[in-house]
Amino acid sequence: MIMKPALMAGAAALSLATAAAAQDGVFVSPPGLLRDRPLETMRLWEKPGAAAAIDANDYADNYANDAGDAFFFAPGVSINKLDIAEPRIVIRGFSMGNRAQRATVNVFRDGAPLTDIHGDTNLAEVDLLAVSEVNVFRGGGGDLKFVGDNLGGAVNFISPTGRTARAPFAARFDAGATVEGKLGGQAHAEIAAVAGAFDYFASLTGRYEDGFRDNNQRIDALFSGNIGYVASSVFSTRFYLDASRSDDEYAGGLNEAQLEDDISQDMPAITLGPLFPGGPIIEFAGSAGDSDLGRELTTARVANVTNFEIFGVGFEGGGHYLRREVVAPQIDFAGVLDESGAEWGVNLSARRKVRLWIFDTDLRLGGTYGSGSKDVDWYENLEGDKGDLTAATIQKSKRITGFVEAAISPVSKLVVDIGAKFIKVERSLTVDGDPDVADYTGVAARGGVTYQLVKAVQVFANAARSYEPPSFGEIVSGDPEDIIGLEEQDSFSYEAGLRGRVNDWVGWDIAYFRTSIEGEIINVEEPETNGFGDALVNIDKTSHKGIEAGLDINFFPGSFSRSGNALTLRNVYNYNNFRFVDSGFRGLDGNRMAGLPQHVYRGELRYSAGDKWFAGVNVELGAGAYYADHENEVSAPGYTVVGFSAGYRMGDNLEIYASGENLTDEAYAGGLTPVLSQELSDGRIYTPGVGASVYGGVRYRF
Repeated sequence: MIMKPALMAGAAALSLATAAAAQDGVFVSPPGLLRDRPLETMRLWEKPGAAAAIDANDYADNYANDAGDAFFFAPGVSINKLDIAEPRIVIRGFSMGNRAQRATVNVFRDGAPLTDIHGDTNLAEVDLLAVSEVNVFRGGGGDLKFVGDNLGGAVNFISPTGRTARAPFAARFDAGATVEGKLGGQAHAEIAAVAGAFDYFASLTGRYEDGFRDNNQRIDALFSGNIGYVASSVFSTRFYLDASRSDDEYAGGLNEAQLEDDISQDMPAITLGPLFPGGPIIEFAGSAGDSDLGRELTTARVANVTNFEIFGVGFEGGGHYLRREVVAPQIDFAGVLDESGAEWGVNLSARRKVRLWIFDTDLRLGGTYGSGSKDVDWYENLEGDKGDLTAATIQKSKRITGFVEAAISPVSKLVVDIGAKFIKVERSLTVDGDPDVADYTGVAARGGVTYQLVKAVQVFANAARSYEPPSFGEIVSGDPEDIIGLEEQDSFSYEAGLRGRVNDWVGWDIAYFRTSIEGEIINVEEPETNGFGDALVNIDKTSHKGIEAGLDINFFPGSFSRSGNALTLRNVYNYNNFRFVDSGFRGLDGNRMAGLPQHVYRGELRYSAGDKWFAGVNVELGAGAYYADHENEVSAPGYTVVGFSAGYRMGDNLEIYASGENLTDEAYAGGLTPVLSQELSDGRIYTPGVGASVYGGVRYRF
């Protein structure tokens, strides 16, 4: 379906007429220059693992209203939309099998955990407009501060500071609508300053969105700020404060027939019958609207990072405190979840460059300790209101890690990196005063090499073992009052890659990986549950292998740069081959794991007329084998989604832009929670991707 001219004209008029707004970065790419791949920014310690540094300019030109919008140009990363405001980050196929954002990919904010001590992540707490850079560590070959205790890797959202913000004051306003006329928008303001040794940054964002589906609305308010003190080159400290409140309505999942029929509908009621001709139809559960499916989320978080040096040893230490409250009506037979709790953690690492024998060596060691507790109660769902209490539990978790790394340079341009990480996790579930405890202890290790072929071309390879205990949400997935017997997940992987650039012509980042996993946790929910009530099990042996590639091409940099213009093509390609090796049940051996297309491509062709205006078209497609069930009997529909972005600088401080999504109004699954079998009935496992929509905005800074 082509975008209606009236809608496009209305959005354009809105973007021109709206007063406010700005982004902390320049919204037009510098003419004649490629946006850098991670060769320089992610070479910290010459790590031999695949990684990416995503600058805010990668998503600032579009209507970026949830954390998943940051990863369009990130190789190896997929975003599985669960519902409005809650994407799931999937790296190398890990995390695709769970309904919620749990485990396998840990999320940090400024180096402190955003994934809580129990293993849960709420990405609705991340305000991309208050993020200057996103670092992505894929697999186990990166910094052991972030990886090793998770299978997929880690993501670290980095905040601007008073010293790195692009302007002392900036404001931004975005608004637009879907083709059906569902409105959405956000307002953002930030302030930054430096006063001698002190600096500060603070931002506030408000968001409203009437989703394109029924019972699909969000109202968010997010604050992010930090204050730093830089006494000298050997001492600095910074305190971070984040607070958020979100009130979201969820439309729920659809089965394939409902997805093809009308993506704007919320999840219909679940019915049973007729059991005989002319018999009654029994309503087993109400629709998403009847159940008032949604979530109220309130979070406050404070963190500190302090760097100092003593006797030539560099130290980095800090800590964090997090408090979170959640009230989430589920489908009516599941009830209303009410949880509240807090956690705290500390960390310390030391680093020193020494000479061992005749080799220059960079040594680093450190560790973390965290503890947290939350009350988790379940009530009957009376059309969204709490009824009688059905379960009352206390969940407690403790986590200890310790790591050591050594980077050795035996010859020029070659770095050998080895390291190990100790992990101990304790989870305790208390019901009626009787605690049940599950302990997990393991070791992760990594060894790899990095070689600088030429100044701007680098080759790397590594072998890594990762160890990940199950999250609390996983071990109580079958019954909130009982710990099921899930075991830890162990993986061994090796990867090799090449990254670099040739002048201003081309930049690339390509990696091949192969991971063997013992005990991978997947969802084997039966179809009778109609898409509810995860049934999680450990699979004996699985295999994840694939190719991750990013390629930036700058056409005719010589002639275009002389006129101050640029024509660039950015590309990301992921080849996904995830299979059961020894499933242990139901004859899945050799089958593909469901949840992601075999081939995923994302790209953007963009023309920039100096720093005056730009226009670009983008596309994402999923193709090849793409299954909804692990038995490989039902294929999920492939997709091709087309969008655009354009912007114009009206003055030194004022910019306007417009962006469009899914211009052909294709009905596709933006999210999928795979199940074991779909043979009896179609589970409601699909989350529709957003329909055709156009948004515009104005940014102002001074």
